[in-house]
Amino acid sequence: MTFTVRELPKAMADKHHIVRWLHDRSPQGAVAWLGAYDQMIERLKAAADTLPIAEEGERLNIEARQILFKTKRGRVYRAVFHLDAGDVFILRVRGPGQATIAADEWGQ
Repeated sequence: MTFTVRELPKAMADKHHIVRWLHDRSPQGAVAWLGAYDQMIERLKAAADTLPIAEEGERLNIEARQILFKTKRGRVYRAVFHLDAGDVFILRVRGPGQATIAADEWGQ
């Protein structure tokens, strides 16, 4: 099955924040991160239903899953998403060292 991936507003804001932060330090790093992000999207399209439950899922009324992805430098990032039939909704994107997502950070 192929899933349709949709980024929710908070996830898009997270992505833009990460890219801006990286770009300020290394434009090439920002481009590389976007490549890793795109590869993660492709993995979600192909196998979202095989990925593990996210720790934050207990704070929601929906099942939240997570996918890890990393850059060539080895920095691990995490996207938290909800799977609904054939649709994947990316809820948030977290960078290295960021805490788990607090209950008040879920709002759209």
